Amino acid sequence: MQYPLKTFSIAFRYYDEEKMVPLLSSIMFHNDLRKFEYKGTEEIFNKIQWPISYHIEHLTVFCDCRWRTVCSILSHLRSLRTLALKGANKYESDKFIDVHPNITQSTCLTSLSLETYTNITMNDIESLLLLLPKLTHLRLIGQDILTDPSLFDGCRWENFIKTKLTLLNRFEFWFTRYVVDNVDCTTVESLIATFRTSFWLETKHWCVKCDHISGKYRQYFYLYSIPISLDIFQYPNRYSEILHSILNTTDDNSTIVVETHALSLVLSKTVNERIQHQISPRMNYWFQSVVELTLEIEKNWPANLAEYLSTILNLSSLQTIH
Repeated sequence: MQYPLKTFSIAFRYYDEEKMVPLLSSIMFHNDLRKFEYKGTEEIFNKIQWPISYHIEHLTVFCDCRWRTVCSILSHLRSLRTLALKGANKYESDKFIDVHPNITQSTCLTSLSLETYTNITMNDIESLLLLLPKLTHLRLIGQDILTDPSLFDGCRWENFIKTKLTLLNRFEFWFTRYVVDNVDCTTVESLIATFRTSFWLETKHWCVKCDHISGKYRQYFYLYSIPISLDIFQYPNRYSEILHSILNTTDDNSTIVVETHALSLVLSKTVNERIQHQISPRMNYWFQSVVELTLEIEKNWPANLAEYLSTILNLSSLQTIH
């Protein structure tokens, strides 16, 4: 009896290209395959032969892939409903999306998750999203320092979403930019102001937060949606300090919900004293969906650590503790 192959996941470091490419290509031709998760190299991924009949609906790619690879995915996999790219980067060698004649608007894709490690612009994002008018969920995580001020402009996002992404009901993002000393008159107040319109607060009910951060060598602005959506999260961050923080809502004391797979909890001397004396932090966090917890203990193990964890962490999903 043959069983249908509906989900396939592969991760590798070392490979024989002559064997790997034909193997993956043959698997893609399984008519029942609906979900594919790939963790390898872009070189191998781009050599996969895709079937003419589209049937893959859910794709996750863990690799450093160029913008042109994103274009290739959209042009070959026309039945995709969800797409997650964990390293989609725009390089100088990439051509603009609008010069690709084979790419038309996707009528199936409703969820896009994009993490980038290069300095992308609002024009880059818009040119991609114009191909995806049916999106209901969008996640954009900028892991690099971003220099385009348009990415931090709530009015531009509002106008684009109103006209081009009319079905969008869930928008998650994380953007970082430098604070330029003696030149930059930008403040957390000026950044958050454009996210305080009725569109953000009443129509969409999207909560946005802005932090002014003092890092080890530079100062930054973090602009992000609430709940925070990051695969890995360190709390508190040992290399930075929040100087000022503000929400687009009126409740600046509300608990910050963090959806993360892996949480690194730094138990410094200061944190340990706060736990032992049950002193509330300046900012309250609640971590949910944590599967992997890493405890970084600098000195002593707090006696009431288990009780403390239950106040900041949903323990029911926890699988591994380091």
